[in-house]
Amino acid sequence: MYATDRLWDEAVILEDGGRVLRVHSTRDALLCLKNHWPIDDGPALSMATSVGEQGLTSDDDPAFARRAFIEAAKEAGFSVNTWTTA
Repeated sequence: MYATDRLWDEAVILEDGGRVLRVHSTRDALLCLKNHWPIDDGPALSMATSVGEQGLTSDDDPAFARRAFIEAAKEAGFSVNTWTTA
């Protein structure tokens, strides 16, 4: 599905009850949004999907996709853990 990938400088750890998701890259984020997301719609989800897909086909800084993913995770109610700020 997503043949390319863009690694992030730091993983994002999402927690939701007993479930923990560790996301390392733009491709990981898109797969997580598609397969493990608890909500079907939302502005941050749409933005994260769009920014992520664009990030795999352009020279955009992977940090843009990471920040958009973090906002989508907050929108979905995940506890977001990271060493640095978004």
